[in-house]
Amino acid sequence: MGFLHRKFLGVMETPREAVLRNLGHLLQAKRGAASLLPGFGLTETGFRSDAERVAGLSAEIRETLACYEPRVEVVEINEEPARAGGAPGLVVRLRLRGSLEPMELLLDPGSRRLRERPPEEAPAEDGT
Repeated sequence: MGFLHRKFLGVMETPREAVLRNLGHLLQAKRGAASLLPGFGLTETGFRSDAERVAGLSAEIRETLACYEPRVEVVEINEEPARAGGAPGLVVRLRLRGSLEPMELLLDPGSRRLRERPPEEAPAEDGT
């Protein structure tokens, strides 16, 4: 997709932006929708408990990124506490392989919305 963006849309991306764009496509895709790529995307969570959803999605994220996004490595995946009666989210900590630059993404398991968490939003290491 990077070539198509550059060639036809004139969009120039940094490697980080290209990875983020690809991660959005990967993690928002429904697993099994593309018969040629059965492991692409994430499974619909359906009627699972929050704990089952978090565990299942964490495993699928690791598997999907290892297979379809070799430019990153997963450092860890943690649960983000639920806000205002919502479901818990996932914090996906990654590292760009070429530069070892860290990335921290927030994934809403229900909507599959993905956004990068700016460093100033990250919780303090000591929990304060």
